[in-house]
Amino acid sequence: MAKKKRRPFIVIEALDAGGSQTQTNALVKHLKREGYKPLQLHFPQEDRPTGQFIYGKFLNTHNQPNLSHREQALIYMQDFFSRQPDITAALRGPRESLIVSDRFYTSALAYQTKGLTGKARREMLDWITFLARGATPKLPEPDLVILLDTPPEVSLHHLRNEPKNYHESMSKLKAIRKSYLTLAREQKWAVVSSMTSQGKQRGVQDIHQEIWQRVEPIL
Repeated sequence: MAKKKRRPFIVIEALDAGGSQTQTNALVKHLKREGYKPLQLHFPQEDRPTGQFIYGKFLNTHNQPNLSHREQALIYMQDFFSRQPDITAALRGPRESLIVSDRFYTSALAYQTKGLTGKARREMLDWITFLARGATPKLPEPDLVILLDTPPEVSLHHLRNEPKNYHESMSKLKAIRKSYLTLAREQKWAVVSSMTSQGKQRGVQDIHQEIWQRVEPIL
């Protein structure tokens, strides 16, 4: 008997306020119009204890804990693993099933290697990958990772009326963007720019159409 093909798993990554949630929503709506039944995820999860812990004890607290890269990775990893059974079930589901996630452990690879180079960076990447994939149960590997590349100044402009969390400063966003782009090149992620060649922001639908062109071949 032929092995059943697993359903597609798509992840959209971006800086904070970089448009990943907007584009995840647009992609899910399009998929539903095409007859699919996507499982839509967003990390960190504001509606689950694991995500609430991240927001309450790390991202949004006024007294920021001094956590190392490894300590940060561990608190995010428990949020990803909280949905591992749901993702695995959807991957084994009927033909119309698939997963669309606004961030996944791929974001930990970017955020927790910001500012690292050489051996230190490679060891951190290997360690986070081991946490995600090195034992049983393991986090499923996405079939397609799309990096929605947004300049830090645009991200901060979108956040201008919002309280800033731990990662939302110009220096940190620049380092995270550099980390994302390096990973995208190394791991062959799809990169979609949120800006035109003239330096203006693209419209939501314009970006969505480019994302759909990347997604449609794997459906």
